[in-house]
Amino acid sequence: MVKKIVFIFIILIGIAYQNFAQIPITISNKSIDSLNYKSKTMWITLTPFFIVNRKFSPDNGETWKNVGMFGQKLKPYLLTDSIATENINIYKYTRMAGIAQMWVIAPLLAYRHFTYVPSISTGDEVIDENTYLEEESGYLTASILIFITGNFTYHILAKTYLFRSLHDYNRGILSNQYFENTSVNFNFQIDSQTQTPLVGIAITF
Repeated sequence: MVKKIVFIFIILIGIAYQNFAQIPITISNKSIDSLNYKSKTMWITLTPFFIVNRKFSPDNGETWKNVGMFGQKLKPYLLTDSIATENINIYKYTRMAGIAQMWVIAPLLAYRHFTYVPSISTGDEVIDENTYLEEESGYLTASILIFITGNFTYHILAKTYLFRSLHDYNRGILSNQYFENTSVNFNFQIDSQTQTPLVGIAITF
């Protein structure tokens, strides 16, 4: 019971400390011109937590809009491209999986570590103690590994699908620009010597 109270108390202190005692500072800015994408990383001082603000430009850098936590603000621009829409959907589900790993599975395993009580005894105190320590530390190790994996899934793996959707979106914009500037001219004339009709087609990009 004491371990449960201590665990909950630590979580509450961490949340309060993160929300009220920390000053986010910018640690990096990154832009990718070919994708009309830029990001800003805000590190919450004295904690392992950071926030990444991702933006995209629908008009080649004239204005910038937030991508959204799950890409929901970018998705309306991708509806005409099925491949880009599929990639932004995968981006959303990958981010959700990362959140589940970091803030659901990992905390549950950590909680299990602090509240674990062996239910089977061999009657040998040394063996029981060693078994208890191995199983208890196994929960904590798994919790840390899953939290790290969740970070990778949320911040890195998901980003590849965001970049793919932006690539498809910008490729579509470029194609439309080419078609907007395209003109087709037909010329019809008769050869003065052979009296043969001639048709000329001129396509300008």
